[in-house]
Amino acid sequence: MSTEKPCIAVLQGTFNEGGQNTPEFKEYSQRSNANGEANGGKLLGKYIISENLGQGEMPHVVFIVEYPSREIAEKVFTNEEYKSIIPLRDIAFKEVKILLSDNYEN
Repeated sequence: MSTEKPCIAVLQGTFNEGGQNTPEFKEYSQRSNANGEANGGKLLGKYIISENLGQGEMPHVVFIVEYPSREIAEKVFTNEEYKSIIPLRDIAFKEVKILLSDNYEN
């Protein structure tokens, strides 16, 4: 049995104008999802954000993904496959945050 702790990734995306309707977004989304799943990623939730009651710009979408370990989560977003789709991401999104957490409670 593995002693590694799961790692949670909170992915926040703010689209460029019309970015979610581009072929680049569709390809980025498919390839990014496949990359995550191939590395044991499990989607826990996808949320379209409708209001920001705090400060700063509101992201349009937030995903919560669990990975088997921090090392694997880091690999997903630094491997050659992910690096190759960053130009697609940059067309669709104005801003993407990839936040990792090892400390969470179920």
